[in-house]
Amino acid sequence: MRSTTNLAWPITPFGAGQRPFGKNRPMTAAIAVGWADFVQRPIWACAVYLTTDSTRTLSLDGRQLNFGFEVLTRQDPEPPTVIVQRLDNILVACRRQAKVLAGHKLDADLARLAAFATERRLPGVDTVRQLWTDRASKGRGLARMFDTAHDLGRPDTTDLAEACDHAALKVATVADPDGSTTSTTVRQALTRTLAIALIAARAAGKYDWTAPVDLDELVTDAAWDQLDQLDNDPSDAGAP
Repeated sequence: MRSTTNLAWPITPFGAGQRPFGKNRPMTAAIAVGWADFVQRPIWACAVYLTTDSTRTLSLDGRQLNFGFEVLTRQDPEPPTVIVQRLDNILVACRRQAKVLAGHKLDADLARLAAFATERRLPGVDTVRQLWTDRASKGRGLARMFDTAHDLGRPDTTDLAEACDHAALKVATVADPDGSTTSTTVRQALTRTLAIALIAARAAGKYDWTAPVDLDELVTDAAWDQLDQLDNDPSDAGAP
């Protein structure tokens, strides 16, 4: 499994393992997963972390967005459980440490992930899957669950691209990665997950903006060095 990240401590993105050097700050987290076409196995997963403020709404107008991310991509010949187990660890942290945990039609992904619990328990997947069925109720000490397909008050559509248009997020595509190269997969996975995170953060009153926000530009600014390394990796003949 390849991990592409800008986090110094991706295992503990919320800061618990960084103290006294790191500051534990409120965050909105978003999760997205991509699947193989003909085999029930995850081929990529992405987590995005937005720092928020407990007392005010943060404006993106005229400001650069600093956000954390980790994109997991499968590498042969590893089994699919490698990504599943790492993603489960991320979900364990998010359910307790994030203020908001967002996904887009994440219930379907969680059901697929739960099928891999035959050899090892997946407490993050199992708990978030249960919480996702009752997102209107927030448990004490748990993240607020938010599905950008169903919780925006727009029952006429569940399309993420339309949600981006409605939220004034400019983006070339938020479709699932086409898998042409690892670099393309990472960029598209990151763009899709960042869209989910910003839409959920705005709906939760954590972020706002009046001018259109260019998602592709935000991703390039945040991940240009990681994407450049992938582009120049001779072993990257194609995505997993």
